Amino acid sequence: MKILFVLFMVTILAIFFTNSAFSQRGDTITIIDVKSIMESYQNKNPDTIAYMVTEYPAVFIGGKDSLDSYIKRVSLRNAARFIKSKTKILCWVIIEKNGCISEVEMITHNNPELENSIKYALYSSPRWIPATQDGRKLRYKTILAFNFP
Repeated sequence: MKILFVLFMVTILAIFFTNSAFSQRGDTITIIDVKSIMESYQNKNPDTIAYMVTEYPAVFIGGKDSLDSYIKRVSLRNAARFIKSKTKILCWVIIEKNGCISEVEMITHNNPELENSIKYALYSSPRWIPATQDGRKLRYKTILAFNFP
């Protein structure tokens, strides 16, 4: 966890120093205070942060194949008549510390009925095995892809 924080901090500092930390106007150089930016990140409640890289990512019980078959079984029951050709659906998902899905955001927008059906299937899915880092359970954010039919 400390390594992730250090990498994050180095990245932030590199971005600020290369893009906007120094701005030159004539003979004057303005330096932006990075300390206030760092403090705002450090004061965030760790329960509200959703991590995308962890030691052990969140997984659906049974793995990706089991998730695909569950989603297709539940969503096709509701939206089979709306699938006219091969379709790929991408979505952001946040898995909470207790394994429940708390947020689903569609990335692709090509079949609203199918997307709503997938959202319903994900929200009603069994609990996942939550992500962990150094033995602590964390909120986890990932992209899921589903191909139909």
